[in-house]
Amino acid sequence: RRVLFRSELHSSIDDLKSSMNDLLLRTTEAELRISTVEDTIARHDQALTQLQKDDAYLKNKVDQMENPSRHSNIRVVGLKEDSEGRDPVRFFTQWIPEVLGITNFTKPLEIERAHRTSAPKPRPDEPPRAVLIRFLRFQDREKILQLARAKGDIAIDGKRVRLFPDMSADLARRRKQFRPAAKALKEKNITGYLIHPARMKVQYKGRSHLFNTPEEVHTFLKELSNV
Repeated sequence: RRVLFRSELHSSIDDLKSSMNDLLLRTTEAELRISTVEDTIARHDQALTQLQKDDAYLKNKVDQMENPSRHSNIRVVGLKEDSEGRDPVRFFTQWIPEVLGITNFTKPLEIERAHRTSAPKPRPDEPPRAVLIRFLRFQDREKILQLARAKGDIAIDGKRVRLFPDMSADLARRRKQFRPAAKALKEKNITGYLIHPARMKVQYKGRSHLFNTPEEVHTFLKELSNV
């Protein structure tokens, strides 16, 4: 019986060792697969990070090339469809001085082209498409925008019409991000305004401060509060 018991015990131990070896082998294989997957994920993460950097770089380059081509343009928003008739250039050559004050223009405006944006023509109950106007001289564009800001609201047939500088969608987004900062400055009676392309200039106690991001403006205001 002792011999039989020992034989059975040895057999059980051998089975247990075999099971443990199999488990160890499977664990090792699983660890190797996990390590391989982790390495693959790490490589994919690196590739994704590089792609994101490349995408940001290319978008910035496109933006840099696109915005100079719009440097002499303005965008008219809110003007009723077909107001310009069949000759938009002639219409806006007369319309702009009439709206902003004929005495502000000592010579006729020179407009290269004027047209509605390429979106489908809206229904009568929808907002009109914007009008893009390109001036021969950048100085005319700047003068018109300054006069429009000074005039404030422009109402045509009871509808508000606004004049904006024409810019890429990305630049418009970056400039829009400064709105909360501009509001915070106004609440403290501090003069601040955007300058090209998307920076904010602040006048405070006779000194000029230039900020590249909205966060820098908020930090500036926070420091003033702590003084």
